[in-house]
Amino acid sequence: MTADNSKKLKKVAILIEQNVEDSEFQVPYQALQEAGAQVQVLGARMNEEYRGKSGKVSIKPDATTAEARPREFDAVVIPGGGAPDKMRTNRNTVGFVKEAAASGKLIAAICHGPQLLIEADLLRGCRVTGYGAIRKDIENAGGTYIDEPLAIDTQLITSRQPGDLPIFTTAILSRLQLEIPDRVLPDENDTEAQWWQLGEAWGGSSKNEIIEGLNKALAGERYTQEAFRHYADKTEDAATSLLLREIAETKGRHLELLEQRIRTLGGQPAIPSFVGEALATLTSWLPSSNDLDILRRALGDLQTGAIDAAHLASKYTDPVSTMIFATIANELAHAEYRVVELYDARLGIRSPEPAKPTTGVAV
Repeated sequence: MTADNSKKLKKVAILIEQNVEDSEFQVPYQALQEAGAQVQVLGARMNEEYRGKSGKVSIKPDATTAEARPREFDAVVIPGGGAPDKMRTNRNTVGFVKEAAASGKLIAAICHGPQLLIEADLLRGCRVTGYGAIRKDIENAGGTYIDEPLAIDTQLITSRQPGDLPIFTTAILSRLQLEIPDRVLPDENDTEAQWWQLGEAWGGSSKNEIIEGLNKALAGERYTQEAFRHYADKTEDAATSLLLREIAETKGRHLELLEQRIRTLGGQPAIPSFVGEALATLTSWLPSSNDLDILRRALGDLQTGAIDAAHLASKYTDPVSTMIFATIANELAHAEYRVVELYDARLGIRSPEPAKPTTGVAV
């Protein structure tokens, strides 16, 4: 499909600050340019070079929010990372976004981007999403938090994390009635679309990078699955053994999800040799059958695994892999809660209670 966008030239402002999430700037920036939009990068200081968290973005602004006129733009895009927390302290930037919203312009924010919308008091009564860690901030600002890849409320478009970027960017293009020559964009609600391909095409994660992340998670879950089986064999307490085996089974499901995704992307599941070496060390290093020692060791493994999975969930521009990482992080956090309950019960602090479900991923 070849599109002629010359009759509907759109002007879009992308806000920039230090420590921006690289992909959350790069993906919409590149896609909008490919679609023929006139993109202006707006910072707080004209002569400053802005750099991304990962060092992939390094750019000087075209203008500043002090001099730019919101009414001249059709849309404003607010990437996340550490940038929005700095943007919200600049009254010119806050004023620019407020005026753009008052003029009926499209406002799109991802990840921590809604922090700037909070400062501009634009979320009251709106259905919004964003990074899991700012959920309470959104709710305190009067917004209704939606844990979905995309939330749209009149002129506001919001998304949660890099994994949502292809969907987020497609939604922006759609509402601006922009098309990309020789590329058919999926419907933003199409869960079967190969979104990772758009993310890669627009400067996000490559297929090889995604597979590498999946294999990293695979190695961690394989090691800890065997470790938990070993812990279950060592303990002399039936309740402790049962819980540890249940967690090992959960990790087995994680391995299936990871291996399936790797193969779908055309890769091969790979377990590094150091995993086997680490397991051999573990079996010789843990002679004790003391329940508290084993539970503490298991707790440490779960905490490390949950944090690592949460980090991976915020890294790649592939919605499917992101969901797998988020599932692993949530389920390991759930297991951590159960181990803590059992540990406290052994210390006589409290009696075991049904585990509380966890929602979202604070990444």
